[in-house]
Amino acid sequence: MNRLHIRLEHIQHVTSLEIDLDLSSAGIMCLVGRNGAGKTTLIRALRNLSSADTFIKTATPYAFCPESRITYTVGDYCISFSYDKNIRSLNSRDTIPPELRNLISAELPMPHGTRFNYFKNASDADLDIRRAIALGDYEHPEELVAFLNAIYGSAYYSSMVEVKAKGKSYYAIVKEDTTYIREDYLSSGEYFIINLYRTIKGEARLIVIDEIDISLDAAAQANLASWLRGFCDRYDRNILFTTHSLALIKQLKANELYYVSKSDGQAVIEPTSYSYAKARLFGFSGWDKYILTEDSLLLSFIETIIDRYVPKRFFSHKIIYVGGGSQVVSLMKHNEEENFLSSPQEVIAILDGDQKNEKHLKEPNVFVIPLESVEKAIYAEKQKDDNFPFKTERSEFTGEKDFHNYLKQKRIATQEEIFDYLILKNEDAFQEIAGVLSDFLEYET
Repeated sequence: MNRLHIRLEHIQHVTSLEIDLDLSSAGIMCLVGRNGAGKTTLIRALRNLSSADTFIKTATPYAFCPESRITYTVGDYCISFSYDKNIRSLNSRDTIPPELRNLISAELPMPHGTRFNYFKNASDADLDIRRAIALGDYEHPEELVAFLNAIYGSAYYSSMVEVKAKGKSYYAIVKEDTTYIREDYLSSGEYFIINLYRTIKGEARLIVIDEIDISLDAAAQANLASWLRGFCDRYDRNILFTTHSLALIKQLKANELYYVSKSDGQAVIEPTSYSYAKARLFGFSGWDKYILTEDSLLLSFIETIIDRYVPKRFFSHKIIYVGGGSQVVSLMKHNEEENFLSSPQEVIAILDGDQKNEKHLKEPNVFVIPLESVEKAIYAEKQKDDNFPFKTERSEFTGEKDFHNYLKQKRIATQEEIFDYLILKNEDAFQEIAGVLSDFLEYET
């Protein structure tokens, strides 16, 4: 059971959505997207495999139609839920074996998540907890304490104990006078972290959490990703979650962040970058024009070109680096549909010259600089320019990035000097992109 494939059809506002999860490789996966894209519907579908009444309890009957269906494929199993008019929800005639029911632990947002209704269990067990603490019959959950202390940047949790009662573990902070603060009396964020840890230590290989940031402050959100990553490696877990937190998204690696978008009911899940997600989710305001580009080096180079060739620009502008060339163009095309940056005519893309033969260069308002890239160009000039001004003690380099970084690190050339040199060496070639930027940023009376 190393792969889980789910296909949703005609549920609420989602006509179709598919996701394929590789459970053989432990790690975290974050889904972001605008409200209504289908994220919570997917989380419900994941929970539905272990709790077949999920949609009955959490979704309106009007979310379904006769074509509604969810299909789960796990190893040799294929489980299908389809519309049952008698219950006006989804139902299945397939037998779901225990190993599939125990595969996933899914946490829904308020008010359905266990983080919001587990309080009664701790309250009911209070007599057992009190007796155990009085007798010293408890353990010190060092891993959980380290987790909480790191998330909240505090040693407050160092006196936490773990009590076994009625077959479950409960946690409390014991004070010097032997009074204690039971876990359900902590803040909702602290309580959620404890329940998350409890779930990680449970049976499920796939842990799914909708709106993971809902109870956590910004600092806690920023500290969470690295710990989740570590738990996945240690306990062979996969953790899939949704969030709207930029503090958390910014801590994710490139292969951990995915954007959920929807067009005409068709939902798509694609890998994305932080900058792309930030632009799609929150947009930018206060600028007349937007230039999308690949990385921070090209961003700086474009600013230099603008300063040199468009000194009397009229419109304010913002340059946003997004990622690869295809992602840059994809973001621009999405802006054409949603206008989250600005109207389409106020947004252009400028890419490195090594993208000139890619199919996305056929899109309108997509341009390239006349160099393959800054790094490639300066390395090439070193090989062919007899009067190359930046002399180095080293004669061998592993490539263009190594050479470019060496020039800056050894203070042989500043970034501005490298830019100026490349523009002067290719003055004629830069006239075309200079004209594009002049037309874009200047105002014609």
